[in-house]
Amino acid sequence: MDYFTEPTGVAIIGASQDFKTINGKILKYLLKHKYQGQIYPVNPKYREIEGLPCYPSVDAIPELVDLALIAVAAARVPGILRDCGAKKIKRAVIFSSGFSETGSEGKKIQEEIIKIAQEFQMRLIGPNCLGVLNVSTGLIASFSASMELDSIKEGPVALVSQSGAVGFLLFNLLQDAGVGVNYVITTGNEADVTVSEGLAYLVENPSTKVILTYLEGLRDGETFKRTIEKAAEAGKPIIALKVGNSASGQKAAATHTAALTGSGAAYKSYFDKMGIIQAKDSDDIIDLAQAFVPGKLPKGARLGIVTMSGGVGILLADRLEEVGLQVPQLSEALQEEVRKVIPAFGCAQNPVDVTAQSLNEGEEFKKCLKILLESDELDMLIVAITMATGKLAEKIGRDVAEAALETDKPLVVCWSVGQVAKPGFDVLKDAGVPLYHSPARAAKVMGVLYNYARFKNGWKTTVAEKINISRQTKVQNALKESNKALSEHATKELLELYGLPVTKEYVAKSAEEAVAIAEKMGYPVVMKIDSPDILHKTEAGGVAVNINSAQSVEATFNEIMKKALNYNPQAKINGILMQEQVPAGVEAIIGLQRDPVLGTQIMFGLGGIFVEVFKDIVLKPAPLSREDALEVLNQIKGGALLNGVRGGQPADKEALVEILLGVSQLAVEAGENLLSLDINPVTVLPQGRGAKILDGVLVSSGLDNN
Repeated sequence: MDYFTEPTGVAIIGASQDFKTINGKILKYLLKHKYQGQIYPVNPKYREIEGLPCYPSVDAIPELVDLALIAVAAARVPGILRDCGAKKIKRAVIFSSGFSETGSEGKKIQEEIIKIAQEFQMRLIGPNCLGVLNVSTGLIASFSASMELDSIKEGPVALVSQSGAVGFLLFNLLQDAGVGVNYVITTGNEADVTVSEGLAYLVENPSTKVILTYLEGLRDGETFKRTIEKAAEAGKPIIALKVGNSASGQKAAATHTAALTGSGAAYKSYFDKMGIIQAKDSDDIIDLAQAFVPGKLPKGARLGIVTMSGGVGILLADRLEEVGLQVPQLSEALQEEVRKVIPAFGCAQNPVDVTAQSLNEGEEFKKCLKILLESDELDMLIVAITMATGKLAEKIGRDVAEAALETDKPLVVCWSVGQVAKPGFDVLKDAGVPLYHSPARAAKVMGVLYNYARFKNGWKTTVAEKINISRQTKVQNALKESNKALSEHATKELLELYGLPVTKEYVAKSAEEAVAIAEKMGYPVVMKIDSPDILHKTEAGGVAVNINSAQSVEATFNEIMKKALNYNPQAKINGILMQEQVPAGVEAIIGLQRDPVLGTQIMFGLGGIFVEVFKDIVLKPAPLSREDALEVLNQIKGGALLNGVRGGQPADKEALVEILLGVSQLAVEAGENLLSLDINPVTVLPQGRGAKILDGVLVSSGLDNN
């Protein structure tokens, strides 16, 4: 990536002296922002442009060139790339559109340029992108109108975007908010270089402290995951605006797990585990970037509010509680210190109401901020200002900026007025103090800072248990041989390899065999059709419970077989599953779904209406640690049912944890051969009595539901 971001020289293919054209703008912005390397315009129409020698072809350039910037018609790009390869140019940014995004013809051209790049060992960014920036060297390899700025504020924020338009929209908003940027990388169609590679470069880059990314989807999940793990280890925050969260990878739609998990849920689950901060829109990502730039994280959840309006203080307190923060009342000793520097009619509790009068008085307001920031009773501070204009606004900005620069605690400003307070806004922006114009936005970023601090302090890599080779071979062979869904009994045989508590059961091939099994097991029994081709057994009339006699067993056997064949005449039927009947308990669902990019996710939820109606589930990427498994149980909204309600006994949560850990190990050992697993329901008995897996279906990744 260094050749893309720190080239010693760039060739602009098709450069123009008309600075209103795309190729003209690329040259214009390199000159305007004082690119430190050599610029080689290439166009046979001109001898020179803006005093620079203009070359008739790439081959005519006398020196070696690191980077080619190409913005010509798509049909011309392959020939130009060959010229660049012959010139030993190893990197190219292709701005041109007209490739795979336009259809089959464009796709052919894109495939051709990929082959040419491979032939010459050349790396490409694009096509259909808006280029690359390295602000520190003046490398403005873009034609975005955002570059019309007189100057670009440099700073520790970097941006990687799959969309050029969104990438430079965010860049422009960052500049407007006073947030300095060092790199922008837009990847477009990703014929070669991917967003994951851009992220990997920035995670390793020492001058980058905060990384923003706009994602539509990922092609190279393994690179992405390795990069995100490095970011977590380095404590380098990544803020992602992920779009296109429609369900994908639901090949096994026959299972609950596949229906409840899709790519959007998989990304959210993975982001949560890895500490990636998720933004909802462009305003959100800019707000979050501002909060992280100072590099200050809270040591706890206790937040102080300083305001000149009691109403705004209450509004903030409400919002802060919603994001999991505390607004503690200050100790009497601390209140006494505060009273010394605020008017007598102010409030020294928390929120601290300094009143509008104190803002006009000398150093008193600044002293109040210092007292609170130096106290060990608070971990962070919000300063909430309402109406202040002109010189007063400027003074407030200076006081807050000085206090912010002298503390290692997060401090943000909530200033809920319009441009009448611009003098104060400008001071805060110049000082890098995060500024928000609504209490909700200020409260949200503080909650995010706190959550990221907790993640950073508790981060550790989850390592799976040692793989059992014999067991792994059995599981993978069973999945390969089935090439589709396994029957309930076959699924349970594999689950039993992991010590999971499946029901006692046997397959009966005839009514007589069914009766013999039932007599041996003892009544009552449950009877089910066992077929890999009938996954929705209840829908097919393939389940009967509370069977209490030999006569009922025989009649039920014949009835279930008849209904099953009517439901699916082509179904392969192994027989009738004779199963122990388990006492009532709390029903849960546990599943696996393999996302094609991010790998396997483990799902947990309570059964019945909680899954069907409320979709009350939690996802976690595999493998799980014991801490992860316990967290899963506590995260679902209906989790209180596991603890016992209205005098009911608590459920055996430890048994659930063991099942989750066993399922996690199954996911690791099955690998890519497993598409999904649905264990539904699991009956969780009272504490100390365990749990039973009543039903389940494993689906091989070779399953074709089309």
